[in-house]
Amino acid sequence: MNTKNDTSLRYHRDTFDYHNLKPNNIDRIQIDMIPDSSHVLEIGCSTGFMAEYLVQKKNCQYLGIEAEIEPARVAQKRGLTVLSGFIEDAEIKKQINSHIAEFGPFQIIFMSQVIEHIAVPERTLETIKQWMHYDCCLVISTCSIAHWRCRFRLLRGIWRYEDFGVFDHSHLRFFTISSFRELLEQCSYSVVDFDYSFEDICPFTILFGTRLIAPSAILRLIPFIGMRLRKGYTDLAKNLISHQFAGV
Repeated sequence: MNTKNDTSLRYHRDTFDYHNLKPNNIDRIQIDMIPDSSHVLEIGCSTGFMAEYLVQKKNCQYLGIEAEIEPARVAQKRGLTVLSGFIEDAEIKKQINSHIAEFGPFQIIFMSQVIEHIAVPERTLETIKQWMHYDCCLVISTCSIAHWRCRFRLLRGIWRYEDFGVFDHSHLRFFTISSFRELLEQCSYSVVDFDYSFEDICPFTILFGTRLIAPSAILRLIPFIGMRLRKGYTDLAKNLISHQFAGV
C-alpha cells in the first residue's frame, strides 16, 4: 500500500476546492454534514483549509483548535480564529469557555481524521460534551483499517508505519466501521447519519497498480438500473472498500 502518494489522507493542505471534489471525497462528505450558519468548533483544524470554506461559503461562526504550531499559524493568517494547543490544556479550555460566554455553545463539533491520533479517545469525546449546544451534532471521521488494501498488506505479513495514510506513524488507534460506531455509542452518542469514501477492490490494482474493471465501475454502466445496483453493492461491501468514513 503506497500511502506516500495518497493525498486523501494528508492533513496539512493549503487549498480546498469543494466543487472540484468528487461526491466520494471524505472532505466533501463531511462539509455537507455541516449546516449553513452553524456555530462550529473544529478540533484538529490543521491549516484551516476546510474552515475557510465553512466561514466564507457556509457563513459559519468558527473556532478552531490545532495542536501543531505551524499549521495553526497558517490558519490564523487566513483570518480564522484558531487556538494552538490541546483541548485538555487548562488555558485552551479557558479560551473555549470565554468564546462560549460571548457566542454561546457550539452547534457543531467537527473532528476530521483526528480521533485516530488520540490515545484515549473516550476521554476526548466526554470532554467536548461540556461545550455542546443541546442539539449539537458531532461530525467526526477516521480511516478504516479494514480496507482491502490494509487486509492484503497484513496478509503478506507487512506492518510498516509511514508518513501518511492509514499506517501514519502518529496513529495511536485503528478503527473498523463497527468499532468506530461502538466507540461513539459507548460515549452516549447516537449515530444519525453515516457515509464513507471508498476505493473499490480490483485485481488489476492488486497486480499492476492500475484501477481497471472494478465491480462498482462495471455496475454503473448497466442501463437504467446501474447506479442503483452500484449503490447496493458499495453498501454491501463497505467494510471491505471504505477508505474513510464519517458519522454525525
